[in-house]
Amino acid sequence: MNYTQAQLRYRLAIAAGALLFSGALISTCISTLKMLYWRLDSYTTMASVINQPIKYFVYQVNAYTQPLNWFWDNSPLPSFIDLSYPSHWKFLVIYLLIFVGAALYGWGRSLMRKVEEVEPLIQARLNTPAEEGVAAMTLQQLEDTTPVEPGVSFLSQTHWLCVRPLFFAALYLGLLWMLGIL
Repeated sequence: MNYTQAQLRYRLAIAAGALLFSGALISTCISTLKMLYWRLDSYTTMASVINQPIKYFVYQVNAYTQPLNWFWDNSPLPSFIDLSYPSHWKFLVIYLLIFVGAALYGWGRSLMRKVEEVEPLIQARLNTPAEEGVAAMTLQQLEDTTPVEPGVSFLSQTHWLCVRPLFFAALYLGLLWMLGIL
Protein backbone atom coordinates (compact mmCIF):
# COMPACT_ATOMS: atom_id res chain seq x y z
CA MET A 1 0.00 0.00 0.00
CA ASN A 2 1.38 3.42 -0.86
CA TYR A 3 1.31 6.64 1.15
CA THR A 4 -1.84 8.05 -0.50
CA GLN A 5 -3.82 4.83 -0.02
CA ALA A 6 -2.69 4.56 3.60
CA GLN A 7 -3.80 8.14 4.27
CA LEU A 8 -7.26 7.43 2.86
CA ARG A 9 -7.58 4.16 4.77
CA TYR A 10 -6.61 5.58 8.15
CA ARG A 11 -8.95 8.55 7.75
CA LEU A 12 -11.86 6.29 6.82
CA ALA A 13 -11.05 3.82 9.61
CA ILE A 14 -10.86 6.54 12.26
CA ALA A 15 -14.09 8.19 11.09
CA ALA A 16 -16.00 4.90 10.79
CA GLY A 17 -14.64 3.63 14.11
CA ALA A 18 -15.56 6.82 15.96
CA LEU A 19 -19.03 6.82 14.40
CA LEU A 20 -19.66 3.14 15.20
CA PHE A 21 -18.29 3.44 18.72
CA SER A 22 -20.21 6.57 19.69
CA GLY A 23 -23.50 5.48 18.11
CA ALA A 24 -23.38 2.01 19.62
CA LEU A 25 -22.36 3.35 23.04
CA ILE A 26 -25.23 5.86 23.08
CA SER A 27 -27.69 3.20 21.95
CA THR A 28 -26.46 0.72 24.59
CA CYS A 29 -26.74 3.31 27.36
CA ILE A 30 -30.24 4.30 26.28
CA SER A 31 -31.29 0.65 26.00
CA THR A 32 -30.04 0.10 29.55
CA LEU A 33 -31.96 3.13 30.81
CA LYS A 34 -35.11 1.93 29.05
CA MET A 35 -34.64 -1.50 30.61
CA LEU A 36 -34.21 0.06 34.05
CA TYR A 37 -37.39 2.06 33.54
CA TRP A 38 -39.59 -0.79 32.32
CA ARG A 39 -38.17 -3.89 34.00
CA LEU A 40 -37.54 -2.77 37.57
CA ASP A 41 -41.16 -2.90 38.62
CA SER A 42 -42.35 -6.19 40.00
CA TYR A 43 -45.85 -4.69 40.15
CA THR A 44 -45.86 -4.40 43.91
CA THR A 45 -46.27 -1.20 45.88
CA MET A 46 -42.97 -1.64 47.71
CA ALA A 47 -40.99 -2.18 44.47
CA SER A 48 -42.66 0.87 42.97
CA VAL A 49 -41.63 3.03 45.93
CA ILE A 50 -38.05 1.74 45.88
CA ASN A 51 -37.68 2.21 42.13
CA GLN A 52 -39.22 5.67 41.99
CA PRO A 53 -35.85 7.54 42.10
CA ILE A 54 -34.47 5.40 39.26
CA LYS A 55 -37.59 5.97 37.17
CA TYR A 56 -37.39 9.70 37.86
CA PHE A 57 -33.73 9.72 36.80
CA VAL A 58 -34.52 7.91 33.53
CA TYR A 59 -37.43 10.27 32.90
CA GLN A 60 -35.17 13.31 33.44
CA VAL A 61 -32.47 11.94 31.15
CA ASN A 62 -35.12 11.35 28.47
CA ALA A 63 -36.56 14.83 28.92
CA TYR A 64 -33.21 16.62 28.68
CA THR A 65 -31.69 14.69 25.79
CA GLN A 66 -34.02 15.79 23.00
CA PRO A 67 -31.30 15.61 20.29
CA LEU A 68 -31.06 11.89 21.04
CA ASN A 69 -34.75 11.17 20.41
CA TRP A 70 -33.87 8.95 17.45
CA PHE A 71 -31.93 6.70 19.83
CA TRP A 72 -34.75 6.73 22.38
CA ASP A 73 -37.21 5.65 19.69
CA ASN A 74 -35.03 3.01 18.01
CA SER A 75 -32.81 1.50 20.71
CA PRO A 76 -33.92 -2.06 21.48
CA LEU A 77 -35.21 -3.04 24.90
CA PRO A 78 -33.20 -6.11 26.00
CA SER A 79 -34.76 -9.00 27.82
CA PHE A 80 -32.28 -11.08 29.78
CA ILE A 81 -35.08 -13.32 31.02
CA ASP A 82 -36.26 -14.50 27.59
CA LEU A 83 -33.17 -14.77 25.38
CA SER A 84 -35.20 -15.62 22.27
CA TYR A 85 -36.74 -12.15 22.34
CA PRO A 86 -35.70 -10.45 19.02
CA SER A 87 -34.82 -7.08 20.53
CA HIS A 88 -32.44 -8.82 22.94
CA TRP A 89 -30.32 -10.02 20.01
CA LYS A 90 -30.42 -6.55 18.45
CA PHE A 91 -29.12 -5.20 21.75
CA LEU A 92 -26.25 -7.72 21.76
CA VAL A 93 -25.27 -6.82 18.18
CA ILE A 94 -25.26 -3.12 19.06
CA TYR A 95 -23.22 -3.91 22.19
CA LEU A 96 -20.62 -5.74 20.08
CA LEU A 97 -20.49 -2.80 17.65
CA ILE A 98 -18.97 -0.73 20.48
CA PHE A 99 -15.90 -2.95 20.41
CA VAL A 100 -15.79 -3.26 16.63
CA GLY A 101 -15.81 0.54 16.43
CA ALA A 102 -13.06 0.81 19.05
CA ALA A 103 -10.93 -1.78 17.21
CA LEU A 104 -11.47 0.00 13.89
CA TYR A 105 -10.52 3.33 15.46
CA GLY A 106 -7.40 1.78 17.02
CA TRP A 107 -6.40 0.22 13.70
CA GLY A 108 -6.81 3.59 11.98
CA ARG A 109 -4.69 5.29 14.64
CA SER A 110 -1.89 2.71 14.27
CA LEU A 111 -1.96 3.16 10.49
CA MET A 112 -1.85 6.93 11.01
CA ARG A 113 1.32 6.54 13.08
CA LYS A 114 2.88 4.49 10.26
CA VAL A 115 1.99 7.24 7.77
CA GLU A 116 3.49 9.89 10.05
CA GLU A 117 6.74 7.88 10.17
CA VAL A 118 6.95 7.96 6.36
CA GLU A 119 6.21 11.71 5.97
CA PRO A 120 9.76 12.88 6.89
CA LEU A 121 11.21 10.41 4.38
CA ILE A 122 9.05 11.86 1.62
CA GLN A 123 10.04 15.40 2.58
CA ALA A 124 13.72 14.43 2.65
CA ARG A 125 13.51 12.83 -0.79
CA LEU A 126 11.67 15.89 -2.11
CA ASN A 127 14.37 18.26 -0.81
CA THR A 128 17.35 16.28 -2.11
CA PRO A 129 18.75 17.57 -5.39
CA ALA A 130 18.02 15.48 -8.45
CA GLU A 131 20.86 13.50 -10.01
CA GLU A 132 22.03 14.46 -13.44
CA GLY A 133 19.98 12.94 -16.19
CA VAL A 134 17.14 11.95 -13.79
CA ALA A 135 14.01 14.07 -13.63
CA ALA A 136 13.02 15.35 -10.19
CA MET A 137 9.95 13.69 -8.73
CA THR A 138 6.95 15.75 -7.65
CA LEU A 139 5.33 15.42 -4.24
CA GLN A 140 2.41 13.49 -5.73
CA GLN A 141 4.75 11.05 -7.47
CA LEU A 142 6.67 10.50 -4.24
CA GLU A 143 3.45 9.89 -2.28
CA ASP A 144 2.22 7.41 -4.87
CA THR A 145 5.48 5.45 -4.95
CA THR A 146 6.43 5.45 -1.26
CA PRO A 147 5.30 2.21 0.40
CA VAL A 148 3.75 2.19 3.88
CA GLU A 149 3.93 -0.93 5.99
CA PRO A 150 0.36 -1.95 6.89
CA GLY A 151 1.23 -3.08 10.43
CA VAL A 152 -1.39 -4.81 12.57
CA SER A 153 -4.53 -5.94 10.74
CA PHE A 154 -7.99 -5.08 11.98
CA LEU A 155 -9.04 -8.67 12.69
CA SER A 156 -5.92 -9.49 14.69
CA GLN A 157 -7.02 -7.25 17.54
CA THR A 158 -8.45 -10.07 19.64
CA HIS A 159 -8.22 -8.02 22.81
CA TRP A 160 -10.72 -5.46 21.48
CA LEU A 161 -12.89 -7.94 19.60
CA CYS A 162 -13.07 -10.85 22.07
CA VAL A 163 -11.69 -10.22 25.55
CA ARG A 164 -13.14 -6.80 26.35
CA PRO A 165 -16.71 -7.56 25.21
CA LEU A 166 -16.81 -10.63 27.44
CA PHE A 167 -15.34 -8.79 30.43
CA PHE A 168 -17.73 -5.85 30.16
CA ALA A 169 -20.69 -8.16 29.50
CA ALA A 170 -19.91 -10.06 32.71
CA LEU A 171 -19.60 -6.74 34.55
CA TYR A 172 -22.90 -5.51 33.07
CA LEU A 173 -24.75 -8.73 33.91
CA GLY A 174 -23.31 -8.67 37.44
CA LEU A 175 -24.64 -5.15 37.91
CA LEU A 176 -28.08 -6.17 36.62
CA TRP A 177 -28.06 -9.19 38.92
CA MET A 178 -27.20 -6.97 41.91
CA LEU A 179 -30.07 -4.62 40.99
CA GLY A 180 -32.42 -7.59 40.93
CA ILE A 181 -33.31 -7.32 37.25
CA LEU A 182 -32.01 -10.79 36.43
